[in-house]
Amino acid sequence: MCTYFLADEPMCNCLNAIDDPLFVQDMGMTVRTVLTEGISIAAFIDNPNGGKPIIAGMNVLGTDNKNEQDYMYEFKSENCKFMCAILAKATKVVYERYHGIDKYLYAIGLSVDPAYRGYGLGKDILKIRDLIGPMYGVPATSQVFTSIFSQKPAAEAGFEEFSKTNFSSLVDKNGKEYFPGISTKEFKVMGKRLP
Repeated sequence: MCTYFLADEPMCNCLNAIDDPLFVQDMGMTVRTVLTEGISIAAFIDNPNGGKPIIAGMNVLGTDNKNEQDYMYEFKSENCKFMCAILAKATKVVYERYHGIDKYLYAIGLSVDPAYRGYGLGKDILKIRDLIGPMYGVPATSQVFTSIFSQKPAAEAGFEEFSKTNFSSLVDKNGKEYFPGISTKEFKVMGKRLP
């Protein structure tokens, strides 16, 4: 997950996360913590060399419960802490969008190995939430999509746009951009009701 996600995701790329040991450590711990929920999605292919199957893509999923206190890991990297706070806060708009729900699926990254991109795997991984939601009694899903390469498959998988935010509007108290020179203009919060 960290190999491709930290290098390719626009915010992580802008912050050079892959070369920041504290960021990598924090993201690894966050991913491992969310994985303990046991509802994440991975797509595997057979290894042509006969070894362990190859992970072609994955989406680390967790649930947010409206009436429970959010777990906050003690981040060592200020950049990772700030980025995760933006993502966590943004997805909660799902509670306003779909009145009456008390929990939703969120994700920490959608990542597809570069060798398997262009085949619609991201869209297929996102569509699997239609099965996971009912299995676990979760009525909706919400996620921040930071790149057109994830926004387009999300729309194709039935996600609707809740909001969009220009990265240039994310500034500190002195007006300095948090993500100067980022490779994409905006992120979108998208979600959908699950069957």
